[in-house]
Amino acid sequence: MFRDAPSLKEVFTSKETPAGEGRYGLFSPHLKKERKQWFKMVFMILGLVSVFMFLYLSIYFGSYYSQVYRADHFSVELLDLDSAASPYGSVAHPAVLGPAIQSAALNSYSTDPHLGWYVANNDVVRTMRLTSDGQGRDPLSYAMERVQNQDVWAVVVVNANATSGVWNALTSGTQWTPGGAMTFVFQEARNFYGTEQYVRRIALSVLTSGGSTAATNLANQVLALGNATAVLAAAPSGALPSPFAYSQYVLAPFDQLAGIPATTVGTIYLIIFTFLISVLWNQLALPTIKDKLTIGSEIAVKLLVPFLGYFWLSLHYSLVSLAFLVTFNRALGKGGFVVYWMANWVTMSALGYVMETLFLWLGPLFFPFFLLFWVILNVSVAFLDIADMAAFYGYGYIMPIWNLVEASKFIIFNTKNHLVQNFAVNLGWLVVWAIILVLTVVYQRRKTERQTMREAWTQAGGKTSDMDGK
Repeated sequence: MFRDAPSLKEVFTSKETPAGEGRYGLFSPHLKKERKQWFKMVFMILGLVSVFMFLYLSIYFGSYYSQVYRADHFSVELLDLDSAASPYGSVAHPAVLGPAIQSAALNSYSTDPHLGWYVANNDVVRTMRLTSDGQGRDPLSYAMERVQNQDVWAVVVVNANATSGVWNALTSGTQWTPGGAMTFVFQEARNFYGTEQYVRRIALSVLTSGGSTAATNLANQVLALGNATAVLAAAPSGALPSPFAYSQYVLAPFDQLAGIPATTVGTIYLIIFTFLISVLWNQLALPTIKDKLTIGSEIAVKLLVPFLGYFWLSLHYSLVSLAFLVTFNRALGKGGFVVYWMANWVTMSALGYVMETLFLWLGPLFFPFFLLFWVILNVSVAFLDIADMAAFYGYGYIMPIWNLVEASKFIIFNTKNHLVQNFAVNLGWLVVWAIILVLTVVYQRRKTERQTMREAWTQAGGKTSDMDGK
């Protein structure tokens, strides 16, 4: 009786193929030659993957390596108006907080990690003094401008009335708010990891240490007064034990948790979905019509179909963030979402044309190795700050994903505007690799047709050498 499928029992017990060829165990003598070849291929594959794993992962792990010792790349400006307003040694109210904070910042260099502290120069300080026309430049506005422009990671303002204010409170009974002594200005969304792990944590520990030292020095000055007992009795509560504190001013707070994927790991999935287009399109769709297309049509199809596909997919990638209530109107108003969508589209196209081209050169067997390299090369520089990495990682400034992350941070959190640079870099990738893709299509069409003509010539009884001579 004819059967079109074996029984389950036959699947487990059969020693022959349906064609009558024998089947053997892996270690059967009949498979000696095949087994040797099989083991050779297995070890070659494992060896190849191991080598590339070490090479590729070294790039990613290296981006984290020795970050602690590079934390001084996070620059923090110290604007010491206290020392300028009441120089140390002044008879009335010698500055204690400004010098103490400067000393604490300097002492922090003896341990790792430490930030890159520097004191604002005298020319900057002079612009903030009282003039005949009134108040000089506002220190808080200056600090905000420096941080927003990403000239520095943070600014510490030791206010001009820090020592004089608490001194007056002790000697004259006036009110004093310790939190007005210092202002710490920083931008959280510039790089959440770098800001929280290094900038904010280390800077505030310096301010706490310096403030404690200043409080001790101030207490010693009060105790040295002839009427110290009367001063202490009349002093407002808390003016002497805790005279100095700080207030924090956060620019671009990292307050949209749903925006984290759009500026971090979500971009990995963007690469993966772009990769799916390249593989599925080249393996399933294109072969059905490729051989019947003119070269012009094939070029148009290779360029336009993925480009329009990226347009559609980037919209849905962007809509996912919108569906989870990420707001895009902080920096650009109502047009923020459209700009975010366009940034994703251009980035997918930049990534995609690279993969489209390399797929044609490497084929389905070796293309996955390039894909891993492409993902790691982009991701290694996208989430941490390049300033805190080895010089090698400076390549990140021209990578598509880094520029997309920077654009997304601006659109979602209102960090510094780098949109012109971000779009220019990714459009550059798009244009250059679109040209390379066109040249690749032309080259491979000519190569394929040359091979076809040679085979036809050989079958017709001619010689390949004759063909080569023409």
